[in-house]
Amino acid sequence: MISPRIVQRAIDLLEHSSQISQVGRYAFLIVGVSVAQGLFLFLMRRTIIVASREIENDLRNDIFWKLESLTSTFYNQMPTGDIMSRATNDMNAVRSVLGPGIAYSVNTIFAFLFVIPMMILISPVLTAIALIPFPIMAILVNRVGKSINRRYEKIQAQLAAISTFVQENLSGISIIKSFVREKHQIDQFLELNTDYVKKNLSFARIYAAFHPSLMFIIGLAVLLVLAGGGKLVIEKQISIGQLTAFMLYLGMLVWPSIALGWVIGLYQQGTASMKRIRHILDAEPDLKDGPLILQPLKTQGKIEFKDLNFSYETEPVLKNIQLLIEPGITLGILGQTGSGKTTLVRLLPHIYPVKEGVLFIDDRDINQYQLQSLREQIGFVTQDTFLFSDTIHNNIALARPDASREEVVRAAQIAAIHQEIMEFPDGYESYLGERGINLSGGQKQRVSIARAILADPKILILDDAFSALDTYTEETILKNLKTIFPDKTVILISHRISTLQNADHIIVLENGQIVQQGTHGELLQQAGLYAQIHQKQLLELEIESVD
Repeated sequence: MISPRIVQRAIDLLEHSSQISQVGRYAFLIVGVSVAQGLFLFLMRRTIIVASREIENDLRNDIFWKLESLTSTFYNQMPTGDIMSRATNDMNAVRSVLGPGIAYSVNTIFAFLFVIPMMILISPVLTAIALIPFPIMAILVNRVGKSINRRYEKIQAQLAAISTFVQENLSGISIIKSFVREKHQIDQFLELNTDYVKKNLSFARIYAAFHPSLMFIIGLAVLLVLAGGGKLVIEKQISIGQLTAFMLYLGMLVWPSIALGWVIGLYQQGTASMKRIRHILDAEPDLKDGPLILQPLKTQGKIEFKDLNFSYETEPVLKNIQLLIEPGITLGILGQTGSGKTTLVRLLPHIYPVKEGVLFIDDRDINQYQLQSLREQIGFVTQDTFLFSDTIHNNIALARPDASREEVVRAAQIAAIHQEIMEFPDGYESYLGERGINLSGGQKQRVSIARAILADPKILILDDAFSALDTYTEETILKNLKTIFPDKTVILISHRISTLQNADHIIVLENGQIVQQGTHGELLQQAGLYAQIHQKQLLELEIESVD
């Protein structure tokens, strides 16, 4: 604030004296003040920008932690691309508010708080004239700011749609190529991208008009000051030095006023983005932890369903399920597609909410267990295997990151995949492509089975985990499991009778209900779905052998 006053005194001095030494002293003062101003401006910006990056780091970690804690219900409703857009582009918009936004806001507030009193000290009348256009600026900022917010929300929503489309296309690129749909997908992307460009242009038009409007208002203020100030100088009410200082103070308000428009834009963008981020942060998981912890050494693996009914929305998927699975037995589940097999086993690790009093593990209601302790005792191999872009060792060791190489190898041997892993150039340190693309379907399944075995769970669920394997490999794995882990409760889901025939107990699901149960021999003697499927599969084997 002191520089214009020094200039004022220097000019007023020149009116009455021309001593170079005195003018030089004022020049050195101006340089010294400018250096100090630059130093503190650097320190302020560094402090705030560093703080904004640290806040961004914390917020990004909070979002990821929240995403990890949310249940399947949330992910069923929100596409992956939309989530990625909120965690990246929206995060950058919020960080811009916390960094440059705060820095320039502080500058603007302090500029007005300190400059206007200095202007009043020179001339209250001239100050009143200079501030005439500023109410117009306030109205402009308010109106345009709201419009910027609305248009930016639409841009971010469209960007999320593009991100989702690209993510799905990259994940399903083999399907697109198989059906020769490249041109169709490119056209769809072009349509989405064109819409995105239109929304951006709409935003750019109003944003581009915002700054020139502010400059026009500032220019109007300068014009009024020149006219009014010139008259006051002529009338000897203020000196030329005072008018010069006043113009310099007014100039100090020019950049903050321009920055105000930029900050308002940042704020509106950040507000729109934070609203989208809060949708994730405010989401509440529909599953809550219970007070009980399943102790690994004491867990038996007993499972009991008591008149269980379950539905995802309105239509019931499982109806009146009454089933007791004793500890250490192997349960086979057979049923046609859509009969509820996967849904039944997905309830065990408490992936979906279950009413109290219908599902028990070790004679305790599943709702009473802490989710983490419950899931640590359940190994789950899904029908859709997922492998990460990492080494084979790390993919298997995901279940137990602290596992030694010997333990990983043992799990791979039980899953009958060890020899094939050793054929890779780097063995267990070989890197897999996205979703394990450089492995066959059977190899992916066996790596997933090895991962579940390494976790050493008390309850092992294999949901159609042998669909890509030949019967010999399948029998080898099942024999290994029975020999090495005789005390585990194993649940097998399969469409093949050969997979289930040695199970201790088998249930048959149809339309969400258990229609048959018993051993392989008992079910064959019943005239039901199990015997029909068995007869059909035997016939298919005979036809294949003839071919």
